[in-house]
Amino acid sequence: MTQRWFITGVASGIGRALCDAILARGDVVVGTARRPEEARSFDERGNNAHGLVLDLDHHEMVAGVVAQAVELAGGPIDIVVNNAGRSLWASVEETPLDQAKALFSTNVFGPMAVMQAFLPLFRERGQGTFVNMSSGCGLFGVPGVGAYCGTKFALEGLSETVALEAASFGVKVMLVEPGAVRTRFISHGTTEVGTPGGHYGYVDHGKHVLDGYYDEKAIRPEALAAEILAALDSGNTPSRLVVGEDTRPGARAKFQALADMLAD
Repeated sequence: MTQRWFITGVASGIGRALCDAILARGDVVVGTARRPEEARSFDERGNNAHGLVLDLDHHEMVAGVVAQAVELAGGPIDIVVNNAGRSLWASVEETPLDQAKALFSTNVFGPMAVMQAFLPLFRERGQGTFVNMSSGCGLFGVPGVGAYCGTKFALEGLSETVALEAASFGVKVMLVEPGAVRTRFISHGTTEVGTPGGHYGYVDHGKHVLDGYYDEKAIRPEALAAEILAALDSGNTPSRLVVGEDTRPGARAKFQALADMLAD
């Protein structure tokens, strides 16, 4: 049976890989991107692909975009994937608060606004699934991305609460907690805001170390997409989907090893 999806952040990385797999199945995807040219490019991928512009920092846009999405999809949305996000590179001490607040606006209040827009539709229909992209950084603190970890810990609590509140209405929530994924997230999605030459040496060289860590540990986004679809197709949607060897049992030791690398 054809399903209808709403996915944020489809221009690259995990979002793009997930859309590739979904469209190959013949499902309908309404995908969002921040830039108009990216939304147009997605819209040109076929009759089942519909691109819309959405900047998750502008929460007032969300309700209108969701209404458009339902119309473009030709029926009710079955699955919503909160995928879009970004990160900051700095020690917690050196992270400007205005930058941290802006990060929470994107990574927490953006998905919250999307869920608020869809929850009435899911409630009235008596079914619907949210797939919220968390991270290994929602499980453990990682030096250099403390603010990002904070947003993912917050998203985890928010997602758990929605799952409890809306379960009686047939709404499901799955948190996806991947480790390193071979995308451009570190190089392009993580902004350096720390102070070079400050008290924390990894601020100067840590992103380079992370690039090496990602080369060694990262899974391909296509593999992550396949695991997400398999979990949703299983008929017993898990509340959490942990993906990648660096987030499975023993991961805390691996993250400690990473922390030691960054501190050297």
